[in-house]
Amino acid sequence: MEWPRVRLGDVAQEFISGGTPSTRVEHYWTGDIPWITGADVTDNVVVAGRKWITREAIDNSATHVVPKGAILLVTRTGVGKVAIAGADIAISQDLTGIILKEGTNADFVAAAIRQKTKNLLDIQQGAIIKGVLRKDVEKLEIPLPPLSEQRRIVEILDQADHLRRHRAKADTKAERILPALFIKMFGDPRTNPRKLPIIELGEVISEGPQNGLYKPASSYGKGTKILRIDGFYSGEVSNLDNLKRLKISPEEIAKYGLEESDIVVNRVNSEEYLGKSAIVPALSEPVVFESNMMRFTVDTSQVLPGFVVAHLQTSFTKAEILSKAKRAINQASINQQDVRGLTILLPPLADQERFVIAASKIRTLLSRSESERVKLEILFDALIHRAFSGNITASWREAHNIS
Repeated sequence: MEWPRVRLGDVAQEFISGGTPSTRVEHYWTGDIPWITGADVTDNVVVAGRKWITREAIDNSATHVVPKGAILLVTRTGVGKVAIAGADIAISQDLTGIILKEGTNADFVAAAIRQKTKNLLDIQQGAIIKGVLRKDVEKLEIPLPPLSEQRRIVEILDQADHLRRHRAKADTKAERILPALFIKMFGDPRTNPRKLPIIELGEVISEGPQNGLYKPASSYGKGTKILRIDGFYSGEVSNLDNLKRLKISPEEIAKYGLEESDIVVNRVNSEEYLGKSAIVPALSEPVVFESNMMRFTVDTSQVLPGFVVAHLQTSFTKAEILSKAKRAINQASINQQDVRGLTILLPPLADQERFVIAASKIRTLLSRSESERVKLEILFDALIHRAFSGNITASWREAHNIS
């Protein structure tokens, strides 16, 4: 059964825009009304963010309050993330609030929008800060079965999402293993208990940093692979087979082509992902890197790439990156000089090598875990497709004795 399809604008009673109160007025940020950005949308339900504002801040800025139960859609800087407002909540310009008409289930519509993330990503605009226009959001087509079916589909997806949440928690714990190993072997860089030499990263950089290649969305399709932030995990490029491709010249390949043991660092993003880094593995074909990153190589007679990447993931270096970051409308960035100026410990090469060997074994396990996570996501996507097309609800109801 194929459900009827409607535009999101046809089922929405109101679209709510967001904004940011002036940060120069300190008392605006001392209230009890939660205010969120796109970075705060990390779960299916959002109750609060990292900041709180006053009613006066709302009255004197472009932010608005989205009522409890409405949909929160990230339309800039992380386009496509969707959640339900678990409380009355003010939003930044990263988000659009959607209040639905009666006869529609917000959880169902949110899941339907989530299925359309790729469509939203394909139409986003902007060179540095990417976003989608309100008119394009309103035109987004979603399936719309009867309300009773919407509720049943949500029940199915809730059960599947429960498994994904458990997996996400396990992955979060796994990501702490490498930083913990670093601290165990070299000590906390803040206190430097081993009294190791401390240098600026620039002292051991042999080439770079170099910013990546910018190309408009129209360039993507066939051609050369391009590494983006979603192409690496836990300090290692792990998604080479699924990288997007784009049309570029031989000169651009020569200028932006990655090589084995290059280090890539995310230089423009939300604070959560700023500074995310990885080592480039051996490549079987040319791969370039996008403009939101920079790349550099290190002098391996002094320092090993695996050690540097692990250092960049410590809470000490992450805090240093954020202290250097320039901020503009909920977007943070670091430049080449910022990276060169980062301070790192410099243990003996033999100790670095022992760490890299141990870290490699851990990364192998993490890579397997990531592979299983990807499989789970594929299964979940297939489940969503079948649910929205009406292919699984009858059998699911029979199995669960739901009329």
